[in-house]
Amino acid sequence: MDLFVINRYREDEDNNIVNQETKHLEKLKKDIEERRKLYASTHTLDVNVKSSKPSSETKQSNVVKVVEKVLKDEIQVQTSPIEVDLKPHRQDKITHEFKVLGGNDFEQKPKVHRILPYWLSHPYSVSRNLQNKLHAIADQTWLHSTLKSTLESDGISHLFPVQAEVIPFILQEHELPQPLWPHDICVSAPTGSGKTLSFVIPIIQVLMKDVGHHIRAMVVLPVQELAAQIFKVFKKYCQRTGLKVALLSGSIPLHQEQQQIVRYTESHGWISEVDIIVCTAGRLVEHIQNTNGFSLKHLKFLVIDEADRIMENIQNDWLYHMDKHIKLENELLSGKVPNLNWDCLIRHKAPPHKLLFSATLSQDPEKLEQWGLFQPKLFSAAQVNKFEDEDHIRKYTTPDELKENFVVCSAEHKPLLLYHFLLEKDWDKVLCFTNAAQSAHRLTVLLNTWSKGKIKVAELSAALDRTTRDDVLRKFTQSEINVLIGTDALARGIDIPDCNYVISYDPPRNIKTYIHRVGRTGRAGRIGHAIIMLLPNQTNLFTEVLKSGGKSEIPAMNVHPDVFSRLNGSYEKAIEETKNLINSEIHLKVEKSIELKRGFKSRKRKAQ
Repeated sequence: MDLFVINRYREDEDNNIVNQETKHLEKLKKDIEERRKLYASTHTLDVNVKSSKPSSETKQSNVVKVVEKVLKDEIQVQTSPIEVDLKPHRQDKITHEFKVLGGNDFEQKPKVHRILPYWLSHPYSVSRNLQNKLHAIADQTWLHSTLKSTLESDGISHLFPVQAEVIPFILQEHELPQPLWPHDICVSAPTGSGKTLSFVIPIIQVLMKDVGHHIRAMVVLPVQELAAQIFKVFKKYCQRTGLKVALLSGSIPLHQEQQQIVRYTESHGWISEVDIIVCTAGRLVEHIQNTNGFSLKHLKFLVIDEADRIMENIQNDWLYHMDKHIKLENELLSGKVPNLNWDCLIRHKAPPHKLLFSATLSQDPEKLEQWGLFQPKLFSAAQVNKFEDEDHIRKYTTPDELKENFVVCSAEHKPLLLYHFLLEKDWDKVLCFTNAAQSAHRLTVLLNTWSKGKIKVAELSAALDRTTRDDVLRKFTQSEINVLIGTDALARGIDIPDCNYVISYDPPRNIKTYIHRVGRTGRAGRIGHAIIMLLPNQTNLFTEVLKSGGKSEIPAMNVHPDVFSRLNGSYEKAIEETKNLINSEIHLKVEKSIELKRGFKSRKRKAQ
């Protein structure tokens, strides 16, 4: 056991340890020598009896060799630590003999793959080709004759793919017997693919069977312009059905909206004047809290259009207030907790059928969970393959009829390139997007000054009031205006008929903005073109933006350098005139502001 003696190191006993180890080594060598002599004598005895036991001699010699080898190894092992211990940094060397837990051996963590719920990873596939007229209106036996005639009078002869998939599904879900509830649905399809009629048609067809005095369908939208647009569609298709629609968006005072939607009667108390409500989220909360007789306990449909935008900006927490309102109405109606039996299940009212629509619908289950969807189904125009692989999920799509390109140029050449597209290439019905209202205004003034009346350019941004914006859109539709320059305020869901080109003068900040920008053209099966202008240092960033949405790279458009040299002279003159015009505008605004302040002060003095 002498080989396994362990001497613990102490800083104040260095000399004693060295002496003890030296004595221990000498004793060990002495024992080894004695053992060697013992084995040597045994070997001599075996040689003398070699003739009588030849086989044992061989075994014994092998044993002696093995023992001698072991003894040599023991001496080397015992000698080496003593030589190390006598060196200056002896403490560090001894410490390193022990295994260090949690060392520097780093292992790469395994990649975690996202596993989506089954309904998200296995959606109903929707075609993106809007020119294949496979679903004629006349052949749809499930469609009501009144709605067929309205569609045909509106010039619609075929259903788009998303309409042919979604409308029959909703109608079938509402034919299920009690106590079965309809599946909530989420629809993700490109802009301009006909999502609006996908919920307008089935809602009207289900509700027209039983006209009453209750609010039975509600469509929630993020902005007033979208609400007004959807209201017009509902109003058109509710003709000859007996259904009434109301718009609650803040465009008129609250008390006027209250008079339109509810009325008090002696026999039935408060009753609803409308069957369908199209509203913005903030205005809905105002009516829930302030309008007497406003009730959603009979609500059968709840549609959330542009669902991802409402999801990101839940105005006044409208979903919480609506759910609370419906729950309180049902509790007051029943008065007690129902018993669990078949009769109770038959009479128990199903929650509102939720229909979510968006061109950029989120696939994050955590975000979708807040809607409280009941056994949802997904209709998606995205590719279905490899949905469980996060790197290959195709989140957002554009119509097949849309042609996309990008152009690389310097910041100084961007106005020249835009002028080249509009005048030299004679592009008409063009939407041009910038990232700021001020940039849109300056670019509008520049192009009108530069073109000398050859084209009519107008500004459209959130800086304008609603009446002015509606007037500008009307003139653009009637070809009185050739080019609209604005911000992303008009990129969300607004239907601008016959838009041929979309130019992103400033690159979009994210993939959702890009999808909604280019979605203003190539709508309803028409051919459209989308161009984005990039600086040389923005190309890689834009490629990453496309990859984040699962889109493939788009081709580049080449422009001959002679274009810039040819237009440079006239551009310098136009930019000088533009600066003078903008300075004069600023001067006029300052003068008006001063006059308003002076008038306010004089009125205040007279009042005193």
